[in-house]
Amino acid sequence: MRAVGLALAITAACTPVQARKAKTAGKIMSLSGVGCLIAVAFGAHYTGDSTRYLVMGLSSLSAIGIGTYAAGDLSAPQTGDRETTLERHHRWAKILTDRAYGYARDGRCWRVRNIEGRVRVYDRELHAVVFMKDPEILECLTTVPVREEAPELPQTSGTPIDSP
Repeated sequence: MRAVGLALAITAACTPVQARKAKTAGKIMSLSGVGCLIAVAFGAHYTGDSTRYLVMGLSSLSAIGIGTYAAGDLSAPQTGDRETTLERHHRWAKILTDRAYGYARDGRCWRVRNIEGRVRVYDRELHAVVFMKDPEILECLTTVPVREEAPELPQTSGTPIDSP
């Protein structure tokens, strides 16, 4: 039982790549354990008293394999539930809207203006109903941009460049 618990604990936090490997290792362990159990059952007449220990060991191997496979299967990403392009764009628009909230509250209006067009392209409804209803975002979008808002680039020469 300790070995099964250890195998589950190790594979419980699998990454997607590790989950595939854990599933493969679990399949191999469980199937080889069951195959060897069948072989021991057929050869029990020839093994004598050691049959009990072989059955216990091979049963443990199968149980560990089943546990490893189950943990890998639970950690693997679901491939059948892929999101559509519209769902992905809606999710991206929500993420960008959340970022715009933070930028507006921090006073980084130039970033809000950059994000606004992308949100409109990804999801027009979210843009109209959520993005354009936030008062701080609206304030950022309606204020005239100040030259000091954008990040300044370092000057290469010691003299400032004259602007026309």
